[in-house]
Amino acid sequence: MSQAELVQLMAELLDQKLNPIHMRLDRIEGDVRALQEGQARLEGEIQALKEGQARLEGEVQLLQEGQARLEQRLHRVEEDVRTLKADMDMVKGDVQTLKADMDMVKGDVQTLKEGQQRLEAKVERVEEKVDNLTTEMRSHFRHIENMLHKHQAALDLASREFSIKQTSIDYLIKKVAEHDMEIFHLKHHLQL
Repeated sequence: MSQAELVQLMAELLDQKLNPIHMRLDRIEGDVRALQEGQARLEGEIQALKEGQARLEGEVQLLQEGQARLEQRLHRVEEDVRTLKADMDMVKGDVQTLKADMDMVKGDVQTLKEGQQRLEAKVERVEEKVDNLTTEMRSHFRHIENMLHKHQAALDLASREFSIKQTSIDYLIKKVAEHDMEIFHLKHHLQL
């Protein structure tokens, strides 16, 4: 497998790994916005929901900080890939020079072999770094998925609490309407 194919494969792997996280983050951000709109309507009546929302915002902030750290790591990986591409361009230039010199000087064949050995050692180190990076990224992705599950559970709990409070509010509104009707009938009866 050539260096360009290895770099391309690594870029595709990163895209595949990050895409589900972005989709999940978009879904979580949409859920948080919907919860905040519900909170704005009921803010005066549901103080307990406000406290739950504050905790949830703290957790979302932690998730955003985690995402920012992940993006910083990804930026560093991209810089490493660019450096690797530049190194590969330099190596390609060296190989072309060696091929041209091979026709003129047979003794340069040994130099070419030594250069190839150095290149293979670099490739092995790069493969080892990629393996280490892959392991680290998997661990980080597992951590983010665990955090996403926790945040989803918090959102579910807040949604259930909101439904319970809404039922109580609906019941109180119904009772107020009944009392208003009774007061109206009493006033009407007293006026007769």
